[in-house]
Formats: sequence, C-alpha cells, structure tokens
Amino acid sequence: MHKKLAFFSGIVTLGMMLVLIMGGTVTKTDSGDGCGTDWPLCHGKLIPTNPSVETMIEYSHRVVSGVEGLLIIALTIWTFIAVKHRVDVKIFAFLAFIFMLIQSIIGAGAVIWQQSDAILALHFGISLVSFASLLILTILLFEGERTHQSVSGQLKRHLYGLTLYTMIVVYTGAYVRHLGATYACVGWPVCSQNIWTFESYVQMGHRVMAGLLVMYTLYVLYLARTEANRLIERGMFASLFFISLQVGTGAWIVLGGHATYVPLLHAFLITCYFGIISYLAYHAYRTSNQHSTSSLDQVNG
Repeated sequence: MHKKLAFFSGIVTLGMMLVLIMGGTVTKTDSGDGCGTDWPLCHGKLIPTNPSVETMIEYSHRVVSGVEGLLIIALTIWTFIAVKHRVDVKIFAFLAFIFMLIQSIIGAGAVIWQQSDAILALHFGISLVSFASLLILTILLFEGERTHQSVSGQLKRHLYGLTLYTMIVVYTGAYVRHLGATYACVGWPVCSQNIWTFESYVQMGHRVMAGLLVMYTLYVLYLARTEANRLIERGMFASLFFISLQVGTGAWIVLGGHATYVPLLHAFLITCYFGIISYLAYHAYRTSNQHSTSSLDQVNG
C-alpha cells in the first residue's frame, strides 16, 4: 500500500513543479490580470469566452493549481490513514497542504487586492516550500525505514544555514521579477551603467547573493567530502550542478535571453536545487535523532 502511496506522492510532486512553472509563465508574460479582479471566476464566468492569450495563461494556471490542490488534499488524507506510525511522513504531508493553502490565498489576494511586489514575491517561495515538502515526503515513502550514516554537527548546521539562505536568495530573485528589475542592469556580472536606479540595486544585490550561494554550496560540498558522507556528497554534487546552471541561465536572461522558456528554466533549476538541499537538511536532522536514540537505548540497556 505504501508503494502505491509513494508513486501517487511522486505524481503530485511533479504536479507541483508544473504549478511553479506555470506561475512563472504568468509572471513572465504579465498575465496576472488575465482574468481581471475576479477569483475564482474569470471575468465573472466559470469558463471564459473569447479569451485573450493572457486570460488563457492565467486561467490555465488557476485550473492546474486547483487540481493540484485537490491532489495534495487527497495525498495528505491517504498518508494520515496509511502511515500511522511515521510522524515525520505525516508532518511533511501536512506541510505540503498548509503551504499550498497559503500559496492559494496569496494568489487570490494578488488578483482581488492587487498586492505589492514585496508580497507577490512570497508567492513563489511559499510554493517552493510546498514542493520541497512533497519531494521529501515522496523520498521518505520510497525509502521506508532504514538507518543512515550520521552527520556531524558542523555539517548539519551548514545544511540548515544553506537551506535558509537559499530561501532568501529565492525571495530576492522573485522580487526582481515582480519589481520589473530583470533588465535594470546593463552587463553581467556587474552593472556597468553610469546611472543606478532602485531596480538596479535590487538586481545587483540578487546577483551578489546568488554568487555567495554558489560559494556556500561549494563549501558544504567540501565538508561532506571531508566527512566521506556519500549521500550528502552526492546530493551536494547534484546541487552544485543545478545552481551552476541556474546562475548561467540568469546571465543568459540579462545578456539577451528574452524567450519565455529561459526564465522558466531559471525557475525550474532553482526549484530542483532547493528540493535537494531541503532533503539533505532534513536527512541531517533525522540522522542526529537516530544517533541520539541509539545512544539512549545503549544507556538504558
């Protein structure tokens, strides 16, 4: 039964990835007002007639998000019924549901009340947390119960720090898009124009933070290799691959990658990166708990 649940969780995780990409398409094409200020209806109708391109993009995003929301609810209920003895599995199913709900509320608020760029930037990050929760849930369901190599306190702390810092970088990137600052800088990696605007500083700040994220990733990879922790090491190599490509697509956008698929690829890569880092951070946490439990059992024995 858990195998079927794991496959269903995997499908829901892929669905969340699709929601993220479609949300990026809405932002890139300025289709957020494609259905006017009506929600959940579109221009006052359940199914819009004679829709424009922007309306089709926004409406399709709403439909897919709605279906994904129902799938997450079904997954959460199934998980709570089928996996009664795994608290961690239930927690991640619940987190996926809660952050999906928050993301939906912010999305609806953006349509009805026309929220600020700072608030809209939270939308992508919250969806990212829901995706990471689904990914971790899927991995845990496929893994079953097994013991893992313990992770040192130093590596554990840096995995936590890397996860939190990634969220900050993701937020600044989302803020760049919603602020309309994507092309506020001339040149790459440093803004080379003589006159700087607020948008230019935001864009340059995001670049600096993204560069630091790459270096932080390299440092955590170094720690994992030093400890010879194979799972963390492999995960960090995969993370380095995704973050390197993500930086490359960021430069591509600035230097002339105006096609819609380029920023969508940019969002896809950071989603993969964050999913891996989040799993590794939780893996470090659970191995610490396993080690503490084993030590306590030995003392009691």
